[in-house]
Amino acid sequence: MKKSITNEQVLDVVYDLADVCGMRIDEFIEHLQKEFGDPEFNTEGLPEDVIAELENAKTLRKESRDTKRKQEHDLAMRGEIEAFRKAFPDANAEDIPESVWEDTAGGADLVHAYALYLIGEHGKGDRAEAVNRENELRSASAHSEGSTEPSFSREQVEKMTPKEVSKNYKNILRSMRSWRY
Repeated sequence: MKKSITNEQVLDVVYDLADVCGMRIDEFIEHLQKEFGDPEFNTEGLPEDVIAELENAKTLRKESRDTKRKQEHDLAMRGEIEAFRKAFPDANAEDIPESVWEDTAGGADLVHAYALYLIGEHGKGDRAEAVNRENELRSASAHSEGSTEPSFSREQVEKMTPKEVSKNYKNILRSMRSWRY
């Protein structure tokens, strides 16, 4: 049985060979093209129509390779879009920020780039909520006239049971701002 090799496997080998030669991938490919070039046919003595056929075959091979690469790219893109739709069924393309598209252009897949974006946004929201809670506890209370919220002295809090402290926790924190240490 004939075993086929994927483009990814070929690319891995080319990257490895470039690394062994101490070159970047683009330098290595340029080196290969200079060293071996495109296969040149000795057309000396051949009729013009045969030369034209050889050139046409060369062009068709290149077009075929380009078409195959484009089809593989399109297939991978469709798979990535389908995976995105499964992972985020409520998201629209308009919901995806530019930073996610930049990440995908850099090689990240769409599902992971968007998930990382959402995690970052969620973290920002958590941080904002924490800061708001902290500010609320530190700020002067905005009570209307005749506010009935109790204020506790240090001594009163020390005499409270844990259950009473838990029940009055928010008011105790407000009261602590006026305590003298």
